Amino acid sequence: MTERDWDDDSEYRRAVRRTWGMVALASCCSLLVVGLVVLAVLGAGVFLFLVEALGA
Repeated sequence: MTERDWDDDSEYRRAVRRTWGMVALASCCSLLVVGLVVLAVLGAGVFLFLVEALGA
């Protein structure tokens, strides 16, 4: 990995802010996907339960 020669602290702070913003965005997207998977699994379980209950 190559080192970057930062001209001043403002460029560095801006890069760090962008990096943390991307980390936050990626974390939110990951949590959203995990939540959707959990909802899909629970929804399928409830659907199967209803089908069995109504079919008997």
